[in-house]
Amino acid sequence: RPPLLISRLNRLPAMSKRAAKTRLVPASMAAPTATLVARLSRQDLERLLVRSVESGAVHRDDVLSLLPEAKQQAELPRLKHVGVSAARSGTGYFDDIDDDLLVKMILAKMPSDSRFVCAISTCKAWRSLRDAPELWSDIVVSSTGSLSRRGWGVMNGTHLLKLVAWLRNPGGVHSLSVEAGDSINPDAIKKALAAMPSLTSLSLSGKKITNAVLTHMAKQPAAKKLLRLSLDASGSVHAADALKLLEAAPNLTSLSLSSHLASDTSLMQLAAAAAAARGGGSPLLSELRLTRSFGGTCSWRCLSRLGDLFPELELLHVHNVSDNHYGDTCAASITAALARGAPFSVARLPRLRTLQIDELCGFTCNLGSDELESALGAVVAACPALQSLSVTHGAMWTGGSNPAPWQPLPTATRCLDELPASLEKLSLEQITLAPDALKACTLPRLRSLRLRDCGAETEMRTLAAELTEACPMLEEDKVQVHAYTGRRR
Repeated sequence: RPPLLISRLNRLPAMSKRAAKTRLVPASMAAPTATLVARLSRQDLERLLVRSVESGAVHRDDVLSLLPEAKQQAELPRLKHVGVSAARSGTGYFDDIDDDLLVKMILAKMPSDSRFVCAISTCKAWRSLRDAPELWSDIVVSSTGSLSRRGWGVMNGTHLLKLVAWLRNPGGVHSLSVEAGDSINPDAIKKALAAMPSLTSLSLSGKKITNAVLTHMAKQPAAKKLLRLSLDASGSVHAADALKLLEAAPNLTSLSLSSHLASDTSLMQLAAAAAAARGGGSPLLSELRLTRSFGGTCSWRCLSRLGDLFPELELLHVHNVSDNHYGDTCAASITAALARGAPFSVARLPRLRTLQIDELCGFTCNLGSDELESALGAVVAACPALQSLSVTHGAMWTGGSNPAPWQPLPTATRCLDELPASLEKLSLEQITLAPDALKACTLPRLRSLRLRDCGAETEMRTLAAELTEACPMLEEDKVQVHAYTGRRR
């Protein structure tokens, strides 16, 4: 930002309650003015500058002096031809823009189906776009249309193979996402994968993602180049076949797996393969997502070891954490440890910034309060750099012809005491909070608070008000409190 503008902004008076509250941050934590301005969005900067000019804090001549003469007029003249040479004619204003700018600055930011329309369903003047590799490096296909807003619309196996054949250079595709459903057959998927040796990002989901597809991909040259991998396969896919692909991709930095594929053994072997490929160095995985699958869970034992297996993790999203999805207890390992007088421990995750757990309960049981205190307290203590924490307990199933008796939601008392000072966002759901559950926390950076089904409305609003008062960065409009409704499955 121009030094003149920054010096003017330094002299601006307070403009809002929010700005006034921000100045309550201790001086040791406050950033320099130049840094704060750099963090503002373009929209906020424009509004701030307009207000400054209108109030006289910044002179209009200073703004004009920063603009070239051609841009000081009320109406801008139509631009002359941009680029080395005309790429097309008869396309109106687009005649004045060559392919280098049109492709990189405009079309490359559009959904892939819109790019395809421009390249094949328009006049011949646009056909040269087929040769632009920047437009076809990211391919998204779907059999159901669920990805059609950013993909190619509804497709089947024949359509996929025709698309691959139409591409000038399938080897230039770096990202492929296939939602196979029932229409895109495994053979078409395997042929498409074989034609794209430069893939660094791969997402496969749907019933037609079979063991054979994963085994085939594990043998492709692109497997070693993969940096991002997402497998949302049906229950018919075996963890052993998924492991073949995981072991063939030792350079992954982002991994999303259906929970039934993420066993303790498969994650340990993935970490071992990645370490071996790096000469004994730590795996590079920084994002791990274990997504919903029927009956699939991440055990507490597995969760407790993730810090040792993947010390570079910065984001962890787990759909369900439980030792047994069905039965009378969902945290048998923690219950047994408590019975022995041994505290539950979690390997440190020193770089973890975002942690989200969608369910702690089993299908037919809730987590006990003692188990919650031990487990959640250990998790919080293991994440000293956490910035965003979202934990939902969920609710057990009480339906059917022989319903299990309802178990109360667990109560959090002291397990949140060690929430790190780096925390900026906190969301808790279906966990009963004791009145002083958050009083011991020191959260100077907290900006967002969400409490849902965590107790009676009066108690939750009192707790939220106390936390808002204690946290200088937390505004009332960033606090959400939803009273306990007794929701059950």
